Amino acid sequence: MGAALHLAHTGQATPEPKGEYGGGGGDGQSFVEYAQRIYQDDRADAKSRRLLLAFAYVVTMQPTSEPKELYRSIRKALGRDDRDRYVDTFRELIEHDVPRYIAPNEWPGGHEPWKRQCIGPRLRAFKGRPYNAHQMTPSQRVAQNKRDAEDDRNTMKICGAPGKHRVLEKLPDTGWYRWHWFCDRHRDHASRVQDQVKEQNAAAPEPIPNAGGLLPCYFDADWVAFYRHYTGERWEPPVYGVRADDWPVPGKEPVPQRARLRLVVSGHDLESE
Repeated sequence: MGAALHLAHTGQATPEPKGEYGGGGGDGQSFVEYAQRIYQDDRADAKSRRLLLAFAYVVTMQPTSEPKELYRSIRKALGRDDRDRYVDTFRELIEHDVPRYIAPNEWPGGHEPWKRQCIGPRLRAFKGRPYNAHQMTPSQRVAQNKRDAEDDRNTMKICGAPGKHRVLEKLPDTGWYRWHWFCDRHRDHASRVQDQVKEQNAAAPEPIPNAGGLLPCYFDADWVAFYRHYTGERWEPPVYGVRADDWPVPGKEPVPQRARLRLVVSGHDLESE
C-alpha cells in the first residue's frame, strides 16, 4: 500500500525502525488509502479516528521536516472548540491512545456507581418501590412487576446494593481482570472470594492491553518516548509492545503486517504547547 512516509527531526536521532519503508513526501492518494484503512478499523472509536485521520492528513498532505511544525499542523487539523477552550484536545486524544488494559467494569475516571453493585447472593426477590405506587393503575402495576422481573438483581440473583468492598480477579491466560464488589452485609463473601482467587491472581501474567495502541499501527516512531511525554513517567509500555496489531487476542488470528507512515520523534523534539 504505497511507501511509508518519513517525518524527520533535526535534533537527536531516533533508532531506525525495522521493516520496509521509503522516505519523502506523500500525496492525496496515500491519504485516501490510509483514511480507508482507518475507517475500516473496528478497533478505532470516534476519538481514535479523529486523531489518526489528523496525523495521516498532515503527514501525507503537509509533509515537513520540523517536528514542531508537524504538531502545530495536527492541532490545526483537529480544530478547536470554543466550548472547550480549556481542554487540550491533542493531549486528550493522545492519552486516549495510550496502550493499556481497561477492565470491563471500570472507566478511566474511576468506577461508575452502577457498576459497583454488590454481587452477594440475594435471598428474596427484588421489588421496586415507585414514589407513586399508591396511585398506580392495574396496567401500571403489571408493567412495574415486569420491570422488577427483568431487573439484574432478580435475573442474576445478586444483592445489587452499592458496593463498598472490592475484590480483584485475574484470568490465568490473559491477565485480564475485573472487580467484584460487595456491600457491608456481604463482607464475609468478599473475604472468601479474595482467598479463592489469591493464587490465581499471583500466577496471572501482565494483562494483554485492550485499549489504545492504534497510532503505532499506522505510523512508525519512538512511541515509548512519545506516550511518556504526554502521560508522564508513571506509564510503562506493556510487555506485549505498544502496537495494537501485536497484541494477542484469544480466538483471533494475528493482524497481518501493513504499511505504516514513518514518523521519527523523540522526547526532545515534542512540542510543549
